[in-house]
Amino acid sequence: MKRTFLRTSLGLVFAASSTFAGTIYVDANLNTGANDGSSWANAFQGSDGLRIALTGAVGGDDIFVAQGTYEPTTGSSRSAAFALKNNVEIFGGFVGGESSPVLRPAVGTAPSVLLGDLLGNDGSNLRNDNSYHLITTSGTNSSAVLDGFEVRGGNANGSGNSNKGGGILCVSNSNPTIRNCNFVDNRCTFGGGAGYINASHPTFTDCSFVDNVGGSYGGAFDMNGGSNTKFERCTFMGNSANRAGALEIFATSNALVSNCLFVDNTATGGSGGGALWFGNGGSATVVNCTVVGNHAPSATGGGLRDAGSNVTVTNCIFWDNDGPGGAQNASNQVAGTNVTYCMVEGGVSGTGNLAVAPVFVNMAAGDYNLMITSPGIDAGNNAAVPTGVSLDIRHKHRFEDEPSVVDTGVGSGPIVDMGASEFTTRPGTNFCTSKSNTLGYHAKISTSGSVVVVDNALTLHAAEMVPNQTAIFLVGAQPGFVASPGGSSGDLCIGGVIGRFNAFHQIRNTGTTGTIELTLDLGDLPLATGSVPVQAGETWHFQAWYRDGIPTIGFNTSNFTDGVSITFE
Repeated sequence: MKRTFLRTSLGLVFAASSTFAGTIYVDANLNTGANDGSSWANAFQGSDGLRIALTGAVGGDDIFVAQGTYEPTTGSSRSAAFALKNNVEIFGGFVGGESSPVLRPAVGTAPSVLLGDLLGNDGSNLRNDNSYHLITTSGTNSSAVLDGFEVRGGNANGSGNSNKGGGILCVSNSNPTIRNCNFVDNRCTFGGGAGYINASHPTFTDCSFVDNVGGSYGGAFDMNGGSNTKFERCTFMGNSANRAGALEIFATSNALVSNCLFVDNTATGGSGGGALWFGNGGSATVVNCTVVGNHAPSATGGGLRDAGSNVTVTNCIFWDNDGPGGAQNASNQVAGTNVTYCMVEGGVSGTGNLAVAPVFVNMAAGDYNLMITSPGIDAGNNAAVPTGVSLDIRHKHRFEDEPSVVDTGVGSGPIVDMGASEFTTRPGTNFCTSKSNTLGYHAKISTSGSVVVVDNALTLHAAEMVPNQTAIFLVGAQPGFVASPGGSSGDLCIGGVIGRFNAFHQIRNTGTTGTIELTLDLGDLPLATGSVPVQAGETWHFQAWYRDGIPTIGFNTSNFTDGVSITFE
């Protein structure tokens, strides 16, 4: 099966530090300058540069890391690791020279690699010299951030905790924030090839876990104890372990797996759970996930197996997962638990479930987006979508109505789709998150029409704003981030030279529906520096600003939608 990531290529999950007041710079490939981390020109150098930067970092610092390879030690100590710190945010994936994480290229374009192959011999399959863990997180909270790295080559084959979590180790109430990271080819002998979680609750957003080997439990992750761990918009592909090919959730409360893709993961032993395995009490929610082509050759439950936990599974697709002998019947899609509003090969009882094929765009080529003929469109349960979850795995808006499809799901329209990706014909990729307005809504921006410049037929739409308020659209040549500009209730998330569509004929009122729209003239984007025509190949970023009434205190402030990026052709 071809391995293709169903993830946004934008790499802009808007989570930049707000001030960058104490920024430390690292560039493994630099061989000039002062080597003191004070600027890109004087960045800490060599494969040891990140370790040095981390050693000296204090709370409030941000570390900007250019593309290149970084090792946790220049020696051979397998116990050495990159130790995350509270109130220190580490951003990788820079080309070098950028002034903000939001200006980095797409994830994977300029990889910053944390490498555990200390002797450089993994190509000969000699791994007993590799780091036990690439990342340790002892005592951290959510202010300890790792964003934009490839984590490769950890091998936890020692004893104690050194046989767990080849990529990242989260134990004893460590709760870091991990975003935009790719964990590739990490291993362990006990559990969690990519990571081990015990009595902790980290969050992983827009990450991928590929070709990790988990020994006994959890090819990607083994979780034991703790609560509230979250995997949001993550891809699990090609991982394997004896039990739980990708994700084992053992005696853990309130785990959330949302908008994730599981493909070609394998549980090699007799307990099953080719993609996911749950057991020994606890609770978990799996919602809007696509679980396809996973394997459990020695047990049922090639997709998901519940062996004694309280699991809620909703709005998911389980298809072509196989068990012993390659059987793909219903029990090899889901075993041991009930599901609702899911598409399950072979059919299972439960409210809203479907037994018909999902109709992916091109399953053989690894494209698991839904086609217009998919029965999973507008067929989910809106109430199951967790509060605050507004984007699918590709950073497209959830709750996109397809007018040609009859709603078969439940909730006030628009109805959410089944699976990790929402069907939409709207161009663009959404980024950043809008702040709640006085009605409790998170206003959002979208587009319709053509991204072909010569068509000159692209329309911006904004919705869920406060009714009967003034609103305008904004445009910028790059993303950015300004928190609460001018006392606004929202955040500005476009940057560079900003334009405002504030000519008389462009100013809008949100009316009774709290919506506005504007058809663009692509030959005339009104930047502050003057009118600019759009060129094919350029990417532009749009947002809407609107008045946000606060009647209880008698005056208006303002707010913003989220942002949308359009690459023109």
